[in-house]
Amino acid sequence: MELEQNLTAALMQSSAEEGKSEEAWPADAHLHQPAEANQLLLPERSSCLAVKTYLRMCNLPFTEHISDNAEFMSPGGRLTHLPLLRLGPVKTFAEFEPIVAQVEAVQGANCLDSWMSEDQRDNIRCLVSYVENVFTLAEIHMSFVDEVNYQLYTATRCAAAHPWPLSTIRRFAKQKDAQKILKVYRWQDLDNDQVIQEVSICADALIAELEEDQAKSYFGGSRPCKLDALVFGHVVAIMTTKLPNMELAAVLATYPRLLAHCRRIDQSLFDGKLLTSAVEEQEDEME
Repeated sequence: MELEQNLTAALMQSSAEEGKSEEAWPADAHLHQPAEANQLLLPERSSCLAVKTYLRMCNLPFTEHISDNAEFMSPGGRLTHLPLLRLGPVKTFAEFEPIVAQVEAVQGANCLDSWMSEDQRDNIRCLVSYVENVFTLAEIHMSFVDEVNYQLYTATRCAAAHPWPLSTIRRFAKQKDAQKILKVYRWQDLDNDQVIQEVSICADALIAELEEDQAKSYFGGSRPCKLDALVFGHVVAIMTTKLPNMELAAVLATYPRLLAHCRRIDQSLFDGKLLTSAVEEQEDEME
């Protein structure tokens, strides 16, 4: 009898924990990033857009905050350290993949990709890692290694939030961090043409994934998944960030299927306010 009572209590506790997990998204979820107008860099903007898109796809409420010190509030990360997501008074997460992992842990069986098979989830997970690496490294390279972009775009934004001489110190520190990241992934010696080639190979892989099944509306099938959010964030940031050297945007403009896919997401989640005009402008220039 005692054993039966203990088992019943354990099952009830387990059910309660599962229910709590599904309801664990706090009402005070806050997303922090630096000011987009004069501080946010291209790779950081891509990451912020990807996270916002993913949270909207999941129908999770959050409040956006412009924070000059968001990068210093961040618990860390592999590439950009942004955006910073704060859940409640204590928990903080940064960058796309860690934030997605936390959302999936909170939502459990109700997460965005829950309808997929295990093989599909593994495939999407691999593509997310690949796309995040290639696009973010390309954005870092074009922001810090391309001399024109660095002098006319990146350097001023790195220093914008701080007075002199801290502004100069931060500019050199961010440049050093970028060079270190590129060295870790062996991108430090690539020239612009090689970077563009890597992006083209990645874009080809995404097109192949989209066209694998003509009935697919999204990368995973009939419903959006985290890969859709990630690709959308990078494509929108690249196409709408006005760099002195727009080579990345120019190469993406040669992939109308990818742009059309992102434009559909833009229409469904952002009323077409983020990408449509930029794509039309790029298409006019191509003509």
